[in-house]
Amino acid sequence: MEKSDGISREDFLKGVGAGLGALAIGGIMSGTALAAPADARKTIVAITNGGGNPNRAILALLMALNAPGAVHVWMTLEGAELAVKAKSEKIDSPVFKKFGTAAELIRKLKDKGATFGVCPPCAEYAGAVGSDKYDFIEKQGADWLMKSIQDAAVAWM
Repeated sequence: MEKSDGISREDFLKGVGAGLGALAIGGIMSGTALAAPADARKTIVAITNGGGNPNRAILALLMALNAPGAVHVWMTLEGAELAVKAKSEKIDSPVFKKFGTAAELIRKLKDKGATFGVCPPCAEYAGAVGSDKYDFIEKQGADWLMKSIQDAAVAWM
């Protein structure tokens, strides 16, 4: 049996998910709110789904498109696939087909003034690098997310 120095995709996703889950549980247990009141002027939509679950990916983009105030879309885990131009053009939902592909919704969000971020390791894993990544999507880690959610309404999809 050949030894691999790398980590499998499944182990990577489990690790990232467990880490983010632990942060969320820690926030809840400490009594600190992880989302601001409904009248917050900033909304963060964290998208964890991509081509493997296009219904959830498109629903998250539609939620972002209809959110009030300033909107930031943060992509992580399989959601990082949305940051890849070629992949987002192929992601469409059978349930929400009339709203278009992920790429079309991302363009609408950008035109509406939304900002975008993607988890750096997830971006690399999904292939959202160089010219394959939308140039307006910034690499932003969990440190950015934890700092930013303090004064925002957050939807985690």
